[in-house]
Amino acid sequence: MSMVGFCFSQSVEINGKKIDVSNEDLVFQVKGLVCSFCAHGLQKGLSKLKFVDKTKYTKGVYTDIEYQFVLVGLKDGKKVNIEKAIDIISDAGYEVLKSYINPSGSKLITSEYEDIK
Repeated sequence: MSMVGFCFSQSVEINGKKIDVSNEDLVFQVKGLVCSFCAHGLQKGLSKLKFVDKTKYTKGVYTDIEYQFVLVGLKDGKKVNIEKAIDIISDAGYEVLKSYINPSGSKLITSEYEDIK
């Protein structure tokens, strides 16, 4: 028996969509993401963060307006600043409901947020 390669991930369900959260991803469940133009602006803001791997998705960020989530590709070995990412999402006019990160690949960390506005 041989293993060629594998990626550690765990799944979450956001608004009926199953999303695999690997150790190379940060996922936000957001509220208010309604158009692709808005999603583009959010991608542009998040892609400026130092821990975002711009080789993944669209400049490091995938936004799903149908299921209301944002997937951020992470650079290996970089410290992730979730609060800074939340600030960018909130400043763009969206509410962050939850974040999911899986740094070890085997333990999903979920955080819930209250609307502070």
